[in-house]
Amino acid sequence: MTGAPAAPPMPPLVNTWAEPGITVPVAVAIAILVIVVVYSARSGIRDSDDFLLAGRGIGSKSNSLALAAGPIIYSNIVIITGHVALNGFDAVFLLTSFTVSMLLGLLLFASPVRNLGGHTLGDLFALRARERPARIASAVVTLLVCAMFATYTLGSISLISSRMLEIDSRTGQALVAGTVGLIVVLCVFMGGMLGVTRMLVVKAVLVLAVVAVLTLLVLAEYKLNLLDLLRDAETNAVPHPSGHGMLGPGRVFGEGSDRWVHVSKVFSIVVGVAAMPFLFMRNFAVTDGRAARRSAGWAAIIIVGFFACVTVIGLSAVSILGPKNIGLFPPQRDITLPKLADELGGQWMVGGLGAVALLVVAGVFAALLMSAVTSFTKDINAGRGRRPDPAAELKAIRRNVLILGCVAIVVAIAFLPEQTRILSPTSIDLGGAAVLPAVVYAIFWRRFNTAGLMWSVYGGIAVTMVMMIFSNGVSGDPGALFPDADFKIFDIEVGLVSVPVAFLLGYLGTITSRERDDAAFAEIQVRALTGAVAPGRRGEPVGGPGEPGRRRAASGEAP
Repeated sequence: MTGAPAAPPMPPLVNTWAEPGITVPVAVAIAILVIVVVYSARSGIRDSDDFLLAGRGIGSKSNSLALAAGPIIYSNIVIITGHVALNGFDAVFLLTSFTVSMLLGLLLFASPVRNLGGHTLGDLFALRARERPARIASAVVTLLVCAMFATYTLGSISLISSRMLEIDSRTGQALVAGTVGLIVVLCVFMGGMLGVTRMLVVKAVLVLAVVAVLTLLVLAEYKLNLLDLLRDAETNAVPHPSGHGMLGPGRVFGEGSDRWVHVSKVFSIVVGVAAMPFLFMRNFAVTDGRAARRSAGWAAIIIVGFFACVTVIGLSAVSILGPKNIGLFPPQRDITLPKLADELGGQWMVGGLGAVALLVVAGVFAALLMSAVTSFTKDINAGRGRRPDPAAELKAIRRNVLILGCVAIVVAIAFLPEQTRILSPTSIDLGGAAVLPAVVYAIFWRRFNTAGLMWSVYGGIAVTMVMMIFSNGVSGDPGALFPDADFKIFDIEVGLVSVPVAFLLGYLGTITSRERDDAAFAEIQVRALTGAVAPGRRGEPVGGPGEPGRRRAASGEAP
């Protein structure tokens, strides 16, 4: 990896910290707790809106925890701790991009999207474009992002199985992934959006508790003296070829092309995370626009606190364990946190960390499945002009949960032996390239139309996927999907190029089309600010009273 410290060849890993005898019982206890909490939401499900959006009754407190828990995955807890221990300031700088992304979502679309109403991205797109292509575009980008991110998320169970359970066989790891996946499918089937929200709240509370306990143990070790902690981190830092220390820039954000590689990662996270469909669509489930705005604000504050603790833990790892006992190579960065947990809290701390790591995966997969099912059901039905009976629609939704959930599990298990890390940044890049430009234009640009939507969504997808194929995540790197091949062209994160290109394509597509509807823009502005719908202005909304929808003429031109 660019900017990695000089070190001897990667030695074989000797696992001295795993406590499967504790991790398994704790994980079972957490699973039982989650199932009970989710089952309690079952009685409130009477129709599809209750299942998909919890009747739009989720409060800002619950939603803020769920929103904060959504982007917390294995890599930005366990792996990022090893990154901080190895690269100090530059790794901490990378962490700030997650917080900035949450603020971007707060400032740009949290409140307007809730006031506009709807179930999916397609409801927003259909206010500014012809309904059928708008719905298809929404379904394509949502299902693509969810499929890729779910494959990566469930695939990370192989690392958890190896590091925390000492299960290295593919069969054993597949069994763990399948078990976790099926429990998630059961939870989503029973509890819908309310159940998933409660599951994410449990995840947030337990993750924050584990991180807080580790932080307190570190502070106790240093008698609350952070200056001593920083001094030891600088003293014990792994030597870097450039000579840069831990507490200043340069170990990762180096010179020339190296700098652009890591700047591109920061940019892609900032513009991509908040626009990922499974996080974006949480705005529809809260009570009103004010609750959506407060949720995003508190979620950003929670994320700030969380990553501040991760920073302390990462720096303390090299301070306490020393430079020879942390993960020195990218494939082994996730050994640093469990080693530190073992050193500070003993076997129970490590066992609890392993169980919570499994919950982290389960929570993200649940949110992804919920988003995919909502888009698959609502966008495809609306795109085909279908209005199913409420009872039949609820049955179809639950059937889709089983189908999409089981397919995702099978695909993830099939990819377990492969290096799927490329799927995570590519999913984020797709959020920035295929979702963010379309949402920003739809809400804020009067001239935006169907052609602009198609160009921005499909153009963003095409540029991102083509660049991904020729990136170092697919070939030309030991951790690539095809490590023995080398046809890479790009080292940078593709979002640095694909996001601006998608904005440009959306602009060009719009201005080259004659379609224009200023009245629709005026309506969306009023709705975004107030949540009010002009009676009879747009015809019967798709999705019920107060929900967005348009019925364009067959020609597709504005009235």
